[in-house]
Amino acid sequence: ANMGKRILVGIDGSPASLAAVKYLGSILGKGAEVKIDLLHILPGIPALFLEPGENMAELMQLQGFAQRASEENRRRAPSLLQEATEIFTRAGHDPANIRQVIKDPCAGVAQDILEQEGTHDGIVLGRHGMSAVEAFLMGSVTHKVLQHTKGLPICVVHGEVKSRKLLVPIDGSPNSKRVLDWVAWLLAEAGPIEVTVLHVVMPLIGEEMTSMWTGLVDIEATIEKRVIDDAEDMLSQARTYLMERDIPGFAIKTRLETRAHGVARTILKEAGKGGYGSVMIGRRGISRTKRFLFGSVSNKIVQQARDMAVWVVS
Repeated sequence: ANMGKRILVGIDGSPASLAAVKYLGSILGKGAEVKIDLLHILPGIPALFLEPGENMAELMQLQGFAQRASEENRRRAPSLLQEATEIFTRAGHDPANIRQVIKDPCAGVAQDILEQEGTHDGIVLGRHGMSAVEAFLMGSVTHKVLQHTKGLPICVVHGEVKSRKLLVPIDGSPNSKRVLDWVAWLLAEAGPIEVTVLHVVMPLIGEEMTSMWTGLVDIEATIEKRVIDDAEDMLSQARTYLMERDIPGFAIKTRLETRAHGVARTILKEAGKGGYGSVMIGRRGISRTKRFLFGSVSNKIVQQARDMAVWVVS
């Protein structure tokens, strides 16, 4: 399954997209069997209509301006892709594995990126340092791609990633296996990386309940022991699963976090405290509306991670 994945990297010339290129270039080992497609979608020209009170000459002038902007973008595109290619080749990647693709805009940048899903195994995008409000209002490209992917893993890079440590939160859902398969792929292609598989156990019964009824404490202790035993089982199975996929045991740690207040918060805290550069997490199969309303764990981590790459595996 590890043979030759094809990864799409979105290039728009922004610092965010360069950060994504640098991350992928440095995390993949020199001999990586990975095909990389650098995709630049040309910015579209807004449609111009004659507004009341404007005269035809003004419109022609605007249209001329839009036309020149578009030609300028087309002229700049090859050098943007060349800059990205050089980051990969300087990191030791074979230029023969890198393809530059320039596309005319069609349905909007996010849709145009998603058009490529059928021919790729994963997508890597930079995240602009927008505030949550801006991202919400504008529905950033990255956010839309995450929201509408048919199931490709999407890696969202924010800022400069320095550490080669990978944090892998798993929750025992069927999707955790797919996450571990991608972990195995990344490690096979990446060279030395330390992995920690993490499971977060939320308190089963809120503190206010236990203070109301002391009998709950004993019940909680019994249930909690079982939950923790199950969690430890799950973590050791994950470790075995990775070792069966040729990851050396000494490179895999496991960590169980009990007494957590909020899964996303606990993962982010662990990632920060432990100095992790990458997080790879599965997405729960919840409907789009729910995902939108509640902001899933993976969404929260993507939005709040700083100087980190977050792989979201569907």
